[in-house]
Amino acid sequence: MINLFHLPRNRRAPEPLDLPPPQCPALGLAGQSLQQRYAAFIAQAAETLPPVQAAALREVGQQLARELLSKAIDLGSSKAHELSDEIYWLVQSSAIVSLYTDGPQSAAFAGYRKHVDYYQGMGRFAAQVEAFQRYVAANGQPADEVEIQSHSEDDRYRLLVTPWEAGNSHWVYRPRIIDTRQGTCLLAFEDRRWSADISTWLNAWQVELTLRKYPGNQARRSVQVVIDCDQRLAQAGTLVEIELSELERVLEALLNGADPT
Repeated sequence: MINLFHLPRNRRAPEPLDLPPPQCPALGLAGQSLQQRYAAFIAQAAETLPPVQAAALREVGQQLARELLSKAIDLGSSKAHELSDEIYWLVQSSAIVSLYTDGPQSAAFAGYRKHVDYYQGMGRFAAQVEAFQRYVAANGQPADEVEIQSHSEDDRYRLLVTPWEAGNSHWVYRPRIIDTRQGTCLLAFEDRRWSADISTWLNAWQVELTLRKYPGNQARRSVQVVIDCDQRLAQAGTLVEIELSELERVLEALLNGADPT
């Protein structure tokens, strides 16, 4: 079998945004200074529940929230950048800063939040807006529902798992892989019964997963797959060049002892 795993692929549809708040990917259009100020503010503010008590920090936050939103509006008004994902990330960042600065019940935060809510229902943004809403519902403290099971050496790619108890002491670790640089989700299964038991990074862009599916009554107990995060492709068994959008179907067949077609 000829392995074409590393050949360039055709252009694919954009991946959904999916990065746990208050994180934000690197933004090439926003300017390094603005991003550094956001990271510094969050590092200070996230130590307590909103709103922050220090008047000086509140003043810094109010100015920062305005600048973040202003930059988003500027990009949205530019024909060259009006479709950039950076607009959303700037809007979300401005709302999170206002959450801490003004408090979750404030009129100021409600105004910023409306800009995030605008993206609700838009396919690519749905998961990210939902993550933002969960963050807000927890009063700015991220819920302990997502864990980083492993990540690439440079932390560009992360394997996140959402643990849940499917039965008495029977835990499932529902996986997804995110690109922290782009703030997008590479892989997520529709069926929540998939569990990532073991993950091993083979290099900076490939991760090997051992996956099972609760309740484990398939022909095989588990299946191994190698994900190439750079190429957005997978290898499982003798199959190579599996599109990630097709991977769940292929793995289902492998678990049940069938030959995927």
